[in-house]
Amino acid sequence: MLDQTLAALALSGATTVVAAMATDAWEAARTGTARLLGRGEPPRQATVEHQLDADAELVLSEADSPGVRRELVPVWNRRLAAFLRENPAAADELRALLDEIRPALPQGESRWVQQVTAHGQGTAFGVQGGDIHYHAGPATPAAGEAAQADRG
Repeated sequence: MLDQTLAALALSGATTVVAAMATDAWEAARTGTARLLGRGEPPRQATVEHQLDADAELVLSEADSPGVRRELVPVWNRRLAAFLRENPAAADELRALLDEIRPALPQGESRWVQQVTAHGQGTAFGVQGGDIHYHAGPATPAAGEAAQADRG
């Protein structure tokens, strides 16, 4: 399983790469993504380029390009997550690529995606473009623990 930081990076990468399709940022996104995922192996890089080109062609040819983009984000999220699972040390390279692509995106194509999940008794906090300050009071015992403490 991919840790949450790398999972978020994969989703951010997928969103950015797909947003770049059919824009002026596309060539840099295509070249950088293929180079990164190809890991210096020409056949692997060619495969990634083919996947990227086919998906970009869908974005260009379909009347509902925003819908096509929404459908492609999970596909590229899965690909980037698998890549990061096999190559966790490449996370900084992916971050650098995204930092290169984002400024070239048209204003309407730059999007933030955040996925916050809490499990069990957990609490999750998420924020974009700002700060979060959380101050917790003293922990309260669970119902069973409170009854036990009263008897003690």
